[in-house]
Amino acid sequence: MAKDNLRGNHITTNKQICRRSFLKKVTALLGGLTFMDWGLFSIKGALASVLGTNKGNNQEKLIFIAIDALHPKYFELDARGLPGGSEGNWLMPNIHAFLKKSLWYRNAKSYLPAATDMNHLNVLAGTSSAQSGIISVWAQPTGWDENGEAIVTRTSMSFARDDKGRPVDTLFHAWKRRWPESKTMLITGKEWVGEMFRGNGSDSSGIDILVTGPNHPDYLKPPLKESLADPHTDIDAACDPESTRLGLFGGSMNPNNVMTRLYTGQGSLLTWQMEHFANHFPHDSWIVDSTLEIFKRDKPDMAYILLAQCDDAGHAIGCAWDPSEFINVNPPYKPPEGCEKKPEYQLVSSRNKLLFKEAILDVIRDIDIQFGRLIAGLQRQGVLDKANVILLSDHSAVNHLYTEDFSSTDCVGLLESAGIIEKPGLLGKKEMYAFSVSSYGVLYWRKNKEKVSEAKAFLLAHRALNPQTGSKECPWWVLDRSDMKNGLEEVCLPGELYHTYYVDADKEQTVIWPDLIILAKNGWQIPVYNGQIPNVGIKAPTWSPPWRVYNGGHGSVDTLPIVAAVSIPAGKTGLHDRPIRIADLGVTAAALSGLKLKSTTIGSDLSKDLI
Repeated sequence: MAKDNLRGNHITTNKQICRRSFLKKVTALLGGLTFMDWGLFSIKGALASVLGTNKGNNQEKLIFIAIDALHPKYFELDARGLPGGSEGNWLMPNIHAFLKKSLWYRNAKSYLPAATDMNHLNVLAGTSSAQSGIISVWAQPTGWDENGEAIVTRTSMSFARDDKGRPVDTLFHAWKRRWPESKTMLITGKEWVGEMFRGNGSDSSGIDILVTGPNHPDYLKPPLKESLADPHTDIDAACDPESTRLGLFGGSMNPNNVMTRLYTGQGSLLTWQMEHFANHFPHDSWIVDSTLEIFKRDKPDMAYILLAQCDDAGHAIGCAWDPSEFINVNPPYKPPEGCEKKPEYQLVSSRNKLLFKEAILDVIRDIDIQFGRLIAGLQRQGVLDKANVILLSDHSAVNHLYTEDFSSTDCVGLLESAGIIEKPGLLGKKEMYAFSVSSYGVLYWRKNKEKVSEAKAFLLAHRALNPQTGSKECPWWVLDRSDMKNGLEEVCLPGELYHTYYVDADKEQTVIWPDLIILAKNGWQIPVYNGQIPNVGIKAPTWSPPWRVYNGGHGSVDTLPIVAAVSIPAGKTGLHDRPIRIADLGVTAAALSGLKLKSTTIGSDLSKDLI
C-alpha cells in the first residue's frame, strides 16, 4: 500500500496564468476542437475554462454530484447485471454517457472510516478524519457526564477542527470569500448530513440554499413514499422477487437474535422505516426534481448534490456489484401467473439468501435513470455550458453475512464475558462506550485504559464461523492508537485515523477519540449498541439490546473503492488508473476554481491531468 502523507498542509493558491501557460492551454484547446464532442459543453464555456474567467457573473460553476455508496464495479455490468457490459448494453448507460465526457479515475478510494459524514466533508475540505475530527456517523461522543455516560453530540461543523485546531474550511467557505454575491447550494437525501454542514448557526456555513427532505423551500413539493425494491421505473415490478423478513420466530429467542431477524430481509423493518419516513429518506427522483427547480429559480453557481438512494437501498435491499456472489435460490422462486420465468429471478446472495439480486438491480437501474434526468435537465437549462462537474461516491458497500450466532461479532459482549470490561447494571456507570455502524466500530474507555491492550489482543484472537465459507476466521482488524497514528499495512495509512490536535494538544477536552477502532472483514457486521442507529426513522432507547440492523453496509477496508470522474469544459477525457483519494477531488476543485482553503488539506491537485 502506498504510504500517503496525511500530515501535510497543501494550500491551493490562486495563481495567475503566465504567457507561456496561456499559449499552451489555447493550443491544447484548438488542437482538440476537431475531435471534441460538445454534447454537454459550449465553446464559450470551454474558452472560459482555459482563460480562467472566474470573475463576477462569468465564473465557471462548480457542481458535485455524489451518489452515496455507489460501487464503481457496477459500471462493468451489462443490462442484466452480468459481467461484460458494452456499448448499448450497460447496466448504467446514463452514467457511462457522462464518463465518456469525463476523466474517470478507476482506482479511487475514500478514507477510513468508509462512511458517509466524514467522506462528504473530506471531498469538500480536502481532508481525512485526521484533519476534521469527524469519526462517526450522525453523532459522536464528545465527553463524559457526571454519571459516567458518554455525551453523544450530533455531528456538526462546530467541532470540526484540523490538526492545528483551526475550524475546517470547506469549498463553500472559500467560494463565498471569493464571490460573496454568488449563490451556493447543498441538497441532500441524508437529512443529518445537511444539518452537519449547517452547524450551530454561530459561524457561516457558506451555503445559501440548504435543502433536505424535512427542510426545504416552500415552492418544492414534499418527498413522496416510494418502494425501494420496486421503484416507479421498475418495468416488471409485478413479477420480480424480493424477500420479506425472517420474522419474530424461527430461531433463538434471545432479544439480540429476535431484533436481528426482524431487520433481516428485503422486507425488513429497516426497509419499512426507510420507505415510510420519506422526508428522511427521499428518493433520488425528488432530489433531481428539486435540484432542477432550484437551478431554474435561484441559479446557484456552486452546488453539492447528494443522491442517497443507493446507500439507503444498500443497507435495506443489498448490493449486487459482484455477480460471483450470487447463487440460485432453493426452493426456486415461482413468479406470479402470467409472468415470464427469467433465470435472473432465481439469484440470491450467498452471504444472505434473503437478498434477491433482481430487486437490488432495480434500485441501481433507477439510480442511473435519475442521474440521466439530472444531467439532461441541467443541460437544458444551460447550467453545464460553463461547469466543472465532479461525479463521486463517498464509499462503496457490501452485503453482510447472516448468522444466528450473535456472539460472532458482538465485540462488547465478548469483552464482558471475558471479564475485560465490567458489565454495568441498570444504574451502573459504564467503563467503556461503543459506537458502531455496519462494518466498523469505535470503542472509548472512560476508565481503566490499561485494559485497552488486553482487549485488542483478545478480540484479535477471537474466531467466528463464516457461514459463507464454512471456515473459522477472525472477523475483524482491531486498531489501537499506535496503529491509528503509524498506520497498518493493507488496512490504514499512517495518521489516517489519528487526530493530533484532539488527542495530543486538546487532550480530548472537546472531542474524545477512540481507544480502539474495529474494522470488519469479509462482510461481517458489527451490532449497534446503546440504541445508536443513525437516522433510520426511529429513535431507539439507549437500553435497547445490541442487534444487527443492516442487510448491507460499509465502513471497513473493503468499502473504500469509490466513483471519481471529473468533467470540465474542453478538458481531457478517458480513463486514468493512477490511485487517488477522495480528498484529491476537493483540492482539484479548489485549483480549477481558483479557491484557497485555509485549513489543512491532504489532497493532491489533479488539474494537470485534466488540461
